[in-house]
Amino acid sequence: MTTDTSTTTNYHHGNLRQELLELAEKHLINSGIAELSLRALAREIGVSQTAPYRHFKDKNALLAALATEGFRRFFIICEESENEPRADLSLLLFGLSYVKFAKLHTEMFHLMFGPVLQPRSDYPELFAAGREAIYKVRAGVERGFKTDVIRQLDDVASMAHTVWAAVHGVATLMLDHGDTYGYHRDLDLQAEKSLRMMIAGLCTDPTEISQLPQAKPAV
Repeated sequence: MTTDTSTTTNYHHGNLRQELLELAEKHLINSGIAELSLRALAREIGVSQTAPYRHFKDKNALLAALATEGFRRFFIICEESENEPRADLSLLLFGLSYVKFAKLHTEMFHLMFGPVLQPRSDYPELFAAGREAIYKVRAGVERGFKTDVIRQLDDVASMAHTVWAAVHGVATLMLDHGDTYGYHRDLDLQAEKSLRMMIAGLCTDPTEISQLPQAKPAV
């Protein structure tokens, strides 16, 4: 009876939603999402099987909230790149932050960018978080245009999506094909080399980025 009262109190204080997210993340990390269900989480937490539906209409709504939390963490890691005044180094740091996040939160990364939560327009908060991420890249590209550091090869949106595609490719190769991507070399170093070469191709003076100091390791 004491345990039930405590659980009920936690629920009425609005903690159940957070408990569900935290437990769902543990399951995501340890066993994936295939067997995840709101009812199973409710049993594990010790509340009624209908209680989670007060916060999430279904399993995918819970996963969308979890992925949105992933973007929040990613934005924190990105702060250094946003505070860097030089556009080419800012884009490099963004790419390294992306790789760092993918390594630290691999399962979350796959959830955020994988096919499970499609179409994104069904999940407004997640959709907004994704737009905020690409806007960070756009801001770096625009800054590069204004300071004449980045060549204007196309419109801002197209170039920002190209940068994101390249960065995502590096992160995905590291996670899924590290043995062949790095060819037995240090993966963090290979990732930085790849990102430097990609960004150098966008610079008005490609030699300048090679002279920038080596960035901090992605771990």
